[in-house]
Amino acid sequence: MVKIRLRRIGTKGRPFYRVVVAEGKAGRNGSFVETIGIYDPISTPKRIEIKEDRALYWLLQGGQPTETTAYLLNKVGVIEQFLAERPAQRKNYSFLDKRTAALSVASSVEAPATENA
Repeated sequence: MVKIRLRRIGTKGRPFYRVVVAEGKAGRNGSFVETIGIYDPISTPKRIEIKEDRALYWLLQGGQPTETTAYLLNKVGVIEQFLAERPAQRKNYSFLDKRTAALSVASSVEAPATENA
């Protein structure tokens, strides 16, 4: 299985990542098939440069992005293009939805106090 993930190339304390397509069994900084972008979380604003056409190609070929990479692809707009072509895959990317289960459940602070008199 092909994964779309981050490959760290920054120094200690200064992370810098390349977005790469790699075989699922390869290590974090191991061999990869193609570099499709960069991500610099230190710069202000954070720098995200991804070749959208190549990312979309690999997603359509069955590439599975890691959670962090999926967030980056979503910011660039690649995930939306992918889901427009493959709507059945939406369930696999439900974690990108900002609403969480914790927000939909009533909080114990907001719950009315029961009186035991």
